[in-house]
Amino acid sequence: MSEHCYSTLVCAERDKCTFEKMGYTVECSQALTVDGNEIPSSIVMVDREAADGHYEELTTLIGAPFLVCNGARHGVYGDHLLASDGKDWCYVEALHESSYPAVRVDPSGVIVRSEVEEGRKYWGLYAAAVAAIKTAGLGSVVSTPGQQTSPNENPALPPSK
Repeated sequence: MSEHCYSTLVCAERDKCTFEKMGYTVECSQALTVDGNEIPSSIVMVDREAADGHYEELTTLIGAPFLVCNGARHGVYGDHLLASDGKDWCYVEALHESSYPAVRVDPSGVIVRSEVEEGRKYWGLYAAAVAAIKTAGLGSVVSTPGQQTSPNENPALPPSK
């Protein structure tokens, strides 16, 4: 049996059907960046009972940029963030109820260097995802390996196992 969490997703409006197939529903019509700027042509979707945070489906999805913030479930896992520009993705643990990556400090006061690097990678993909979502609203063509998709179609979900 899978574990469930509350999952919030920001995507391009044109990709709505792709994420609805996973179980997300539209929450509101306009998304904001972490600094409060609007992301044109984006929507906010939620899945209140996202099985395993949709981790496998999201990390194998190609052609649909997104940002995800999954809330903690007591005793299972903590908050985490996922960002994808439609090609590459990054997963990081997050500060509780925050859109910021968490970085551990060990008991001796030393910062865990690998988590700093993951945080940097996340912010790079976050910026690329926001840019890709904005571009999607301009009617750009989404390409997946070996397949051309018109601006009005959604990329296919990965095959079911």
